[in-house]
Amino acid sequence: MQALQQVGQLLVESKPLPALEQLLVWAREQLPEMVNNIELQMSRVNLVVQNFQQGLMTMSDYQTNLLQINNGILYLLDECKKSVGTSITDAGGAALHEYHAYTCDRVVHSDTFRALFNQQQQPVQFYFLYGGDLQSHEGLFRRIAYDLEGRLQDYLNPELQTNIQALQLEMTFEFSRQLEHYQQNILRSFFSMLGLPPNEHEPLLEKDLAYALERSPRLQNLKPTDYVCVFLHISQYDWDADLTPAAARWFIKVFCQEGKVKASAAMLVFLAVEYDEEDTDLKAEIMTALESAEHLSRLPELDMVNQRDIGRWLEHYKQVSPNSRTRKELLKTVFGNAQEHYMEDVELELKKIIDQYNNNIVQ
Repeated sequence: MQALQQVGQLLVESKPLPALEQLLVWAREQLPEMVNNIELQMSRVNLVVQNFQQGLMTMSDYQTNLLQINNGILYLLDECKKSVGTSITDAGGAALHEYHAYTCDRVVHSDTFRALFNQQQQPVQFYFLYGGDLQSHEGLFRRIAYDLEGRLQDYLNPELQTNIQALQLEMTFEFSRQLEHYQQNILRSFFSMLGLPPNEHEPLLEKDLAYALERSPRLQNLKPTDYVCVFLHISQYDWDADLTPAAARWFIKVFCQEGKVKASAAMLVFLAVEYDEEDTDLKAEIMTALESAEHLSRLPELDMVNQRDIGRWLEHYKQVSPNSRTRKELLKTVFGNAQEHYMEDVELELKKIIDQYNNNIVQ
């Protein structure tokens, strides 16, 4: 059992390949029928690492893929523990995945997205996220993507499987004072994100979304029931009252043809603009630009997280703390007496709670 405990610790430390190597050594001696499954997971890890090193995968997508592989390793570890008379479930429950840290609060945003999503018929849809720079626009994006996959219910059933994939792609771009260069920089990032070397597809401004989708190696195996979720982040430092709205209009209306393109899977593009909450002038500029935006569905402003919503999250995932008293103590210990919190801080602390819980059950 000590060897399997060490495998669990390596997983907690986000070291999937060393964990699999150690699990493989154990299985060859103790459980030979598990060897092929372990070697398959090792191949998956190596492929993800190779794609990332070749620039075919963003850092966030790389981390997401490794997280999904970790889930598979946890299942293999549980099977190995069962063979020696114990299991992760026996030790205290099933592992809780890190993406559940994104499910605190933001109910009105999730509800609004669902309502807007159900109304739209276009294969390419555009959504607008806005709020203070500490409110985790990316967290909401990831919550929506995982929800589209059906993963957010797996805490109720660890063996829940989904055949739907929501590919999460993130892009940024270099700022420019010239609109044409601004547009080119957006496309350079967009093509790179799709696994297309931008220099090999010049002139980019003469291309359109259909051209990119047809040639992207990252989209070739997607099914009609899958999703492509694109996150375009615009910080307060890259915002320009004239250039940014003009570039966004061009991207949607010209490059993306207002979403009227043939796509193998639905594409959801999230434009996320953040600002210093004390910069009222910048917020006013953004709101003015949004009022005249076309083909862009707006979600509510991202705001502070109430202490009550964190308490609701702890009640929702009761496995992280055994009873009401300890959950109340945990809430006060981690989040203090403040009634409001920035979402970035909340997600960070919830991930720590999840890591600690997983650490306890895999050892």
